[in-house]
Amino acid sequence: TVNDPLRVYGASRMKVLDMSGAADHLKNAFDLGKCTVLRELNLQSSGNGSTGWWLNIGNCKQLRKLNLRNQAQAKTGGSTSTELDLSAQTKLEELEARGTQVQSVVLAKGSPVTLLHLPGTLTSLRLEYLGRLTTGGLTLESYSKVKTFIFDSCPGIDWETLLGRCTGVERIRVTGIDREDDGTWLDKFVGMGGVDSDGNTTDTCALVGTVQLTRYIDDDTYSALKAHFPELNIRQPEYTMIEFDDEVSDDANVSNLDNGTGYKYDNAYEVSGHISAILKQRHRVLAKVTKKATTRGVNMANVDTTVNNLDGEMTYYPLDDTDSNKYADGTAARLDGTEGDWMMYEPFFWSKGINDYLNGKHYSCYSSNGSDNMPSVPDADVLTLDDIKGTSGGYLSGRKIMSGKDTLSNSYSTDSTYSVCKVNVDGYKRVRFPSVPGTSLVGSIFTDDSGTVISSIVVPTLSNKFEAGMYLIADVPEGATALHFSILNTAEFDKVVLSNSDRIEDMEPEWVPNDEHLCAVVGSSVVGSKLRACITGGSTTASMTWADFHYYSVQRGMQQIDALMHSRIANLFYAKYGRRDSQEQCGAGSHTNNRTTGGTASRGMTDTIGYEEASSINPNVTNSLIENSVHQYAWYREKDDYGGATVTQVNNICCLGYEDIYGHKYDMMDGVDLPNDTGNSGKWRIWMPDGSTRLVKGSVSSGIWITAVAHGKYMDVIPVGSVSGSSSTNYCDIYYISTASSRVVYRGYYSAHPNGGVSMSYADNDSSNTNTYIGSRLAFRGRLVKASSAVAFKAISE
Repeated sequence: TVNDPLRVYGASRMKVLDMSGAADHLKNAFDLGKCTVLRELNLQSSGNGSTGWWLNIGNCKQLRKLNLRNQAQAKTGGSTSTELDLSAQTKLEELEARGTQVQSVVLAKGSPVTLLHLPGTLTSLRLEYLGRLTTGGLTLESYSKVKTFIFDSCPGIDWETLLGRCTGVERIRVTGIDREDDGTWLDKFVGMGGVDSDGNTTDTCALVGTVQLTRYIDDDTYSALKAHFPELNIRQPEYTMIEFDDEVSDDANVSNLDNGTGYKYDNAYEVSGHISAILKQRHRVLAKVTKKATTRGVNMANVDTTVNNLDGEMTYYPLDDTDSNKYADGTAARLDGTEGDWMMYEPFFWSKGINDYLNGKHYSCYSSNGSDNMPSVPDADVLTLDDIKGTSGGYLSGRKIMSGKDTLSNSYSTDSTYSVCKVNVDGYKRVRFPSVPGTSLVGSIFTDDSGTVISSIVVPTLSNKFEAGMYLIADVPEGATALHFSILNTAEFDKVVLSNSDRIEDMEPEWVPNDEHLCAVVGSSVVGSKLRACITGGSTTASMTWADFHYYSVQRGMQQIDALMHSRIANLFYAKYGRRDSQEQCGAGSHTNNRTTGGTASRGMTDTIGYEEASSINPNVTNSLIENSVHQYAWYREKDDYGGATVTQVNNICCLGYEDIYGHKYDMMDGVDLPNDTGNSGKWRIWMPDGSTRLVKGSVSSGIWITAVAHGKYMDVIPVGSVSGSSSTNYCDIYYISTASSRVVYRGYYSAHPNGGVSMSYADNDSSNTNTYIGSRLAFRGRLVKASSAVAFKAISE
């Protein structure tokens, strides 16, 4: 009868209690406080169970199984509770709570639960540290009423699948997030609230852990995501990678792998990610030398001369990006040299290039991370030539590998100009190694332990775009344990890279720091007794020797544009526009080498456009073909009084914010020459900022339209191979070279000839040559200081 007491004798020794026969007669608190060794409790009802009762089992800490099936009123904590608190039951293995009407169940963190059957009234689903619970052991009568979802460390359950069943969830807390995402995954949670670590509800979403974005997102979106997921470490991609399809002649062969635009995606290329971040940091500036560098002696292009060290200093202040006649603060700026040299601030960034020659691709990776935050270095084993020579049987001089043979011993051929290297490839997926053009089928082979040839690799000499010393990347075939590859003794040996990564970019494990520097917006002009980057009312200076341009640049505490800057400008152009034809993109300018300096000043960093785009806006623009190939002049895309598109024709081109960076006059280059001495024919010798030098083998075919460049780790825009393209295909520029000793290098060509764009270089003359169409461009490497204001900058004296 009602209120009759229910006495349990021997409670302290009881391990199993089956109350199913009396389960429909429980009232008020069902207190099992003395059942301290109880392991199984069965209160299952065949109907709807008792009313007006609740459990008190806080002392039943040995409980393994609890059956409350169909006990609609079952709960803990009191008559008004809607919770089943089992946090004291740390050894609980099975819970049957279907048919109850509780809204939440609290389990002990780390309890060994394997079966968990929950009611359809649940509004809060909380699963934390349940290491033995699997998806098969979890059942909810209905998932639709779950509003709060808390999940932590339950490896047997896919939380996303479970969450997907809970269609009404409004707030979540999930820890242990460690995944990649292109942004679409996070978007699913931007409308959800959360629960903090103390159980309090929050308006922000409580995903806890790390998400590595695979696609770069803009700063505003990134900030919004960081605010909405305060406990989530959201990492932007460490770099943005673009792909060049070297098997097509289309100049727009570039694909942005970050945002899925460009050639391979059959849509318009769009710049994004780290590339956009780098471009946004570039500004026209006025700059003054505030400390002269010390100098050192070098022999460059067979000229004994001096170069500046990196201990000099220039102070700068940015100009308005839309009008170089103003500083960034809106005050008037003078570009005549009286307030400094008109320069481009080029920011620091990280980069690396990857050549995948066998698959007809090459890649460029850019990271806008600061100098103290180098992107991650992938796992790989790297071997130098000395490493290989130090292994038993690793190096065999005077031999080469001939492809197409059946065994290693039959593959050897005697040749004093070559050597053979051997590396162990067992246990690796991919290998990168230097190679040679396949003249007479010389190449490389993979072998097994017995020396049987498994596969051969030969670089075809037909349509050759490869120079000795460039590298190949190959998958290690099944069964192969060794790679034997031929090298030319006079070629540069970079390194061997052994990797198990599926990412092509990991085959170049080293990142290149590209130092911030200044490079003149315009060519050099003589003002008084000095070379300056300024507007004079006339044209830039020409008809000086390389030695003189170099000398007067050093006297200013500066230098000429160098080979690294040349490659950087070209690569940033490709990365910005997704193409290689700079004359078609930004125009060719007027067909003269005597353009008046400063024609781009009033429009700041805005690039000009070429004839193709200009004529699509106004079909009546000047149609003047040079050599039946390229249209002279350039245009600015602007708006008329009614907001419609219009164009304005100009004589100077603006590309990446530089005025006449190609055409008009050649730029002589510092920091590079071609010694062309024994064994080094066609090799560019490049001086690095730290004073070290490196050699890069280029083409020895003069007058070819460039179809391939050395690229590699440093992304060198140095033409290679012997295949010629045209003014409208591939790189759309010409390369000239002489193999006579001690050549200097010019860049950019002159006038509006189709030969010249950002990729063009000329290595045909020695240091004594002069001409009216050969000029120079100032640059500076060293310490850069940004002035606190335009007023402070103007007060500085050089």
